[in-house]
Amino acid sequence: MSELTPEQISLLAEKMLKGTISDEEKVLFENWYNTFPEQEVQWNDETIHTAEELKNRMLLRIKGQKTTVRKWYWAAAVLTLLIAGTTYYYTRQTSMEQLVAQSGMAPKPAIVPGSNKATLLLANGNTITLNDEHDGTLAQQGNTQVIKLNTGQLAFQSGNGKDAGNVAALNTLSTPRGGQYQVTLADGTTVWMNAASRLIFPTSFNGKDRTVKLIGEAYFEIAPNEHQPFILNVNNMQVRVLGTRFNVKAYDDEPMVKTTLLQGMVKVAAKDKEVLLKPGQQAKLNNNGEMNVVAVNVDDVMAWKNGTFSFNDVTIEEVMLQIARWYDVEIIYPEGIPRGLFRGEIDKTADIITVLKILEVSGVKFNVDGRKILVRP
Repeated sequence: MSELTPEQISLLAEKMLKGTISDEEKVLFENWYNTFPEQEVQWNDETIHTAEELKNRMLLRIKGQKTTVRKWYWAAAVLTLLIAGTTYYYTRQTSMEQLVAQSGMAPKPAIVPGSNKATLLLANGNTITLNDEHDGTLAQQGNTQVIKLNTGQLAFQSGNGKDAGNVAALNTLSTPRGGQYQVTLADGTTVWMNAASRLIFPTSFNGKDRTVKLIGEAYFEIAPNEHQPFILNVNNMQVRVLGTRFNVKAYDDEPMVKTTLLQGMVKVAAKDKEVLLKPGQQAKLNNNGEMNVVAVNVDDVMAWKNGTFSFNDVTIEEVMLQIARWYDVEIIYPEGIPRGLFRGEIDKTADIITVLKILEVSGVKFNVDGRKILVRP
């Protein structure tokens, strides 16, 4: 096989990271990797501009590399190779032990990615740990059945009649740090909950509106009902909709509540201010009650639901807040919070060592001590 030029390597790497590489090209690229010499690699000016273009298009994206540490580390190495743009020294590692030894990170206790898990607090005070339960009916509340589907989701399915009384019993669905969950409410609305979040909602919707409360982050696909508006209460803000798709991020440890509209129209109200959002817009409410509307990339906002971390010029503190919730770890800055902005996308199924090695491309250093991650400039 003829030797690949730097331009060919750069092109194949771009295709690999985008997921557009053909089977034949993938064989060529993997053969190059398997015979790659442990020596300096020089890049010419033509390659530099290609690498910069890839970097600007958020090349921390690692697709399809979920099976082995070797593949993950190789993908991270290719990323570094491209972003460096000039000179790169590469030493292959074939095991987690070697990778850990090189980085100074301790892998025990094991820090694994989050998964589908949540607890349901019923109106009668009973608590159900959903990841421990078998599929089927979990409880009966009036005319509504609480069911765990074979997909692992939770559903509230109403019977033919309405529950007695004007106010239905309230339930609380909570995801822990390192957990996420999906629930379908009695009206057909589906909610995807991110880690460390809580949704309070009635067993059935009997009144003039459908009111729920959120703490944390969730994505909503609202079942249309023009006669019964859907109202979401978040801190000191209210989101009012008829039928739409939107995401709300409202963590107590973040300075802003962010409501992003994907489809339809919502009214966001806080104190004496109201705004109507259009698709692609985000309402940002700070702790002082000030609200403004900005245009955003909805793909970045929805990355958490679609299985990735997406960073678009965000600080290391914002990055590590997401890491902390998903991997259930504590973040420590022994020498203060490093400066700089991050851009990129990382698969949420990656192990913590892989994630940190990818983030180190930007110059920040990490050490793992039990379930603590130390972040240094």
